[in-house]
Amino acid sequence: MIRLLPKPIVRNKEDQIEFRWKTFWWLLVVFVLAAIANIPHSRAVKELTSQAIDLEKQSIFQSIIGNAGAALIIGSLFIWMGLWISARAKLGAPLLVKILSGKSFSDSFNRNTILASALIGSLVGFLMLLMLKVQKYVLPMGPANFKHPSAIPNLFASFSAGITEEIIFRLGIMSLVITVIQYLIKTKTPSYKTIWIGNLLTALFFGFIHIPISGNYYDLTPIVIGTTVLGNVITGTTFGWIFWRYGLIMAMLAHFIFDVVFHVIGTPFG
Repeated sequence: MIRLLPKPIVRNKEDQIEFRWKTFWWLLVVFVLAAIANIPHSRAVKELTSQAIDLEKQSIFQSIIGNAGAALIIGSLFIWMGLWISARAKLGAPLLVKILSGKSFSDSFNRNTILASALIGSLVGFLMLLMLKVQKYVLPMGPANFKHPSAIPNLFASFSAGITEEIIFRLGIMSLVITVIQYLIKTKTPSYKTIWIGNLLTALFFGFIHIPISGNYYDLTPIVIGTTVLGNVITGTTFGWIFWRYGLIMAMLAHFIFDVVFHVIGTPFG
């Protein structure tokens, strides 16, 4: 099956170093815009929960300033972590670097790679929907405390999460974990085993960090916590594998497509 997929992207270490600052600023701008794009979803969640009173006290303008300010700090930290501190992992954002180095879109982006990343994201999305459907009969999570936002806010959230979470978890945390492992075992190039350990550890953390989000809709019973962690470990591992094989932008694409399938088309919490 792996042999049928496009070949992994070739990373140019010299170009990644030369265009590091340009890469940083481009990613930071995109990160801030994606954080702002999540405002319709976050406000929709507050309208449906006990936080509705907080919404009345905050205007759209205040939300934009707040999200943008937080994103500048968080984005700067994790982008810097991925491009400088974790340079030893040799992951970075290779497709963006190719564009910044002057190559055309067709030279930088392989159509088969785009299609493969989008297809994997959609397949995992439908798989998660199927697993959730089966679980409702085997290990039901109980009634939801609140409704899930409608399709449009979820679409904004899908775009936002596809960018911000991949920068934080894959570019930032996964790269850092791999770099730490490399340091501990004293190796310059990450092995296949090191990549997968870093990917799995990051995906596990990715799962735990989503538990409070599930708590917006369900009581945090062992079944809800287990479902949340397992589902996000599966998806996080998938995005991490795409990040390693095809680069950050393709991981963002797969994540976005997954979220559209799962949260917009599926609306499992609705």
